[in-house]
Amino acid sequence: MLVFFAIVILLLVMVLTFIVRPLMWPSAAVKTTGEAEKREIFRQQFDEIAQDKLIGMLDAEQYAIAKTELERRMLDELAYSEQAATPAKPDVRLAFSLMIIIPILAIYLYLAIGRPMAIVAADMPMPTADTSLPIAAEMPASVPAASAANLVGTVSLASALANKIDPAATVFIFARPTKGAPMPLAIVRTTVKDLPYAYQLDDSTTLMSDVKLSQASEVVVVARVSKSGDAKARAGDLQGISEVVKPDGTSAVDIEINQVLP
Repeated sequence: MLVFFAIVILLLVMVLTFIVRPLMWPSAAVKTTGEAEKREIFRQQFDEIAQDKLIGMLDAEQYAIAKTELERRMLDELAYSEQAATPAKPDVRLAFSLMIIIPILAIYLYLAIGRPMAIVAADMPMPTADTSLPIAAEMPASVPAASAANLVGTVSLASALANKIDPAATVFIFARPTKGAPMPLAIVRTTVKDLPYAYQLDDSTTLMSDVKLSQASEVVVVARVSKSGDAKARAGDLQGISEVVKPDGTSAVDIEINQVLP
């Protein structure tokens, strides 16, 4: 999440820089008086008298006189040619308005049409294989209301691993079916400092409305401490996995986080 918001802030700064900087420090507007066109005309005239000399229409003396006259005319006309720079005034009001409007508009669009609950996408391993799982950026920390199918229990951290992890590190607790697609059926999130943590998983903590805990007959419950803060399984993360259980809520499914992922 920190990486995501850092990228968002960086992109906003870049956009504001490209848009606001020209408004605050505009370049001078350059206006030319046709000097280039005049030089081109005189160049053509010099070529013409040089060609007349080559074909014998002008002798050396006539050529020298014609060239001198043409040079004098060129100096007289170009002496009045100038290039004027018109200073452009900075539009400070518009610049500051954009600095306020663009971030507000970006946040509004993100909340209106974005997917705040599906920012993090990462793989979560089955007990025997790694799979991929999207994790909601914000998951409820409090215990949700019970549903027809539910799992309750306590997640604790093995004392031998307590000094291996930051107390602020994120803990993901999720249930996954033992058969079919390995998509998590329900998930909650807490932190290491809140362990031991009493969790409850049911249909109200599902990630997608069409994939629910009540659809599975048997599941395993996984608790993982993520050092990176996202759901991607990385070397050094801590994990605990339950036995295969039925999601009927008849007995507590306690999990001890006692493994270090290689």
